[in-house]
Parts: sequence; C-alpha cells; structure tokens
Amino acid sequence: MNMKKYYAVARNAFKQATAYRLDAVTTFLSSVIFLTLYYAVWSAIDASGDIQGGLQQVMTYLVAGQIVSNAAFLQTEQFIGYRVRKGTIVNELKRPLGLMSHVYFHELGWVVFNTLTKALPIAALGVVFLNIPLPGLVNTAYFALSTFLAFNLVFLLAYANSMLVFWTKVDWSLRMTRNTVTNLFSGVLFPLYLLPAGLSDIFNVLPFRAMADAPIQIFTGQASGIQVLEIFGLQLFWIVIMFILAHLMWRKAKTRLTVQGG
Repeated sequence: MNMKKYYAVARNAFKQATAYRLDAVTTFLSSVIFLTLYYAVWSAIDASGDIQGGLQQVMTYLVAGQIVSNAAFLQTEQFIGYRVRKGTIVNELKRPLGLMSHVYFHELGWVVFNTLTKALPIAALGVVFLNIPLPGLVNTAYFALSTFLAFNLVFLLAYANSMLVFWTKVDWSLRMTRNTVTNLFSGVLFPLYLLPAGLSDIFNVLPFRAMADAPIQIFTGQASGIQVLEIFGLQLFWIVIMFILAHLMWRKAKTRLTVQGG
C-alpha cells in the first residue's frame, strides 16, 4: 500500500485546518466556559451533599471528556454534504483512493490539528487551574490508544450518518443530531458512573459509551489491567459493527448517486 497519497491527504487537511485558527480559538474557549460553568454547578452540588468520588473526580472526568471530544469528535457530514450539494462528490470517486479512505485521512489531519490546538491546552488548563491529576506514562499511552480508537468509531458513525445527505441534501441537521446524541450518551456532558443501575444498563448497550467514557475511564484510573483490555475489545467490537454499517450505507448512497446522474 502506497501511504504517500494518504499522508498527502492528511497533510493538506492539516494545512487547511490552520486557516481556521479562529474556529480553534472559539472551540477552545467554549470548552473553557463549559468547564467553568460545570465547576460552579458541581461545586454547589458537592456543597449540598456527597458526590460519588468527590468533586475532583467529577472535574477530572469532565476535563478528560473535553480532551477526548476535542481530539476525536468530527464534522464528517459537513465534508460530504458540501460535495453532494455542489455535485463535486463525483470528482471524489475519481481519485486513486476510495471515498471512505479519502475522508478518513482528511479527518485524521483535522484531528491532529484539533489535538494540538484544543485538546492539549484543555489538559494543561485542567492541571494548572483545577489540579487535575495526570495519568502515569503507561496509562497515558493507553489513553492515547483508546482515544484513537474512539476517533475511528466516531468517524465510522459520522460517515454512515453522512450518507443520508444523498437523500436530504442537508448536512447540518444530521451533524447536529448526531453530535447531540453522542454528547449525551458518551459521557462528555456528565460522568456516566453517576447514573443509577437501571439507566446505566441502557447506556452500556449503546456504542456511544465507547466514544468517550471508555478513554475517560483510563485517564481517571477507573480502569486498569484487564479492564483496559476489555475497553479496547469493546471499542474494536463497535468499530467492526460501524464499519459494516458504513459500507452498507455507502452502497445505498451509490445507487442514489447513480439515479441523480442518470
């Protein structure tokens, strides 16, 4: 496999991302505001009663959630939607690499940029201002791997969802719906370990937990040893499921594209 063409796609996407520095700044500031507001809310809750694990564990969880979401969450529907509306999606099919591969490495370039400009600064702020403990070297490596797996899982879900653009011609509503559902069920908005048993069982059977809560557990030290391997296994399981779903959606979307062209 000639990796030069994939590297070129990722590199060009990274360069494109640097042109949107204001977006990076505003997203970073929104994460800061989110953590500030949540610190105030959870501090009030902590003052009125006991929180499982204490306030610091909650804030560590939320900081890790912001790190993961800034590093692994994507806007793939926007990439596909723009090209479908303009009709240039046909040009993507003429490239010497498949559409999914092209979109994947394009998104990977953005992820590298987002990690450097959004995720790492959030981690630094968490350590400096919230006294968030960083994981050890081994757990940091596990966390990075789990976050990368989360990126793959998010990408496949977003790619499958973006195929609906071939019917709707609108991507923003699809993207917003997916982002809302993902944030709600993944652990970005609140610690999932605080859920009651019955509700937690529902969250456990959904793929979203593997997108954020899984790497967060490694970051916070809630998962170690065999539990880390179980997290990797869970993420790989959902990646396979979403890969199949993405391919099925693309097969359906191609028939729609053929009808439009004919």
